[in-house]
Amino acid sequence: MMSRQRKLIYLPLVGTILLCLLVGVYLLAWKRFSKPDPSSTIIKHSVDTPADDALKYWTADKMRHAKAAPLPNVNALDQGKQRPRRPSHPSSPHKA
Repeated sequence: MMSRQRKLIYLPLVGTILLCLLVGVYLLAWKRFSKPDPSSTIIKHSVDTPADDALKYWTADKMRHAKAAPLPNVNALDQGKQRPRRPSHPSSPHKA
């Protein structure tokens, strides 16, 4: 009778330990083999120009005639992302 109770206690314990090890191996493999997103890297640049010189350069006249910097293209979706589905016909909130 006593060995039967021990067997019932050890079986869930061994299963829990194996499940935790399996989850740990999966997370380790996922972290190791996942590809980093190149656009998410942060690049730091050092600036040698003193702040006072930059403030003197950007006068109101130069700011008025300044051209905008090109922005990144955000229309393209990443391969892993999907567009949200929209209903085929707009629903009216006033319908009862």
